[in-house]
Amino acid sequence: MSSAAVFFSVITALVMLASGAYDFTMPQKVLDLVERLGKRPNFVRTLGLVKILGALGLLVGLVFGPIAVLASLGLVIYFILAIRAHAKLGDSGAETIPAAAMFILSALTLITNLFA
Repeated sequence: MSSAAVFFSVITALVMLASGAYDFTMPQKVLDLVERLGKRPNFVRTLGLVKILGALGLLVGLVFGPIAVLASLGLVIYFILAIRAHAKLGDSGAETIPAAAMFILSALTLITNLFA
């Protein structure tokens, strides 16, 4: 595994762990977004769990490379759907930036793991 793949996997895993833990605190901002999507409030915890599982997959992928590819692919798909949800709701660019930034980070992680 290349040093770039390790770097992006670790950074992305840390960001996803923090973001997933934040979702478990049920922040009002995220609850409002989920409500506007027509989902139950507990759906926020599901979103957090997906991020945490993606982070764990990236960390396991440091030993078993194909797992990192799958985990980063899952995160890329997750954030494509998140950006789509923001667009569907008509959110401003400022509200979509965190999802877009995490999409870019996940995509870089996927690319570096694919070519490691």
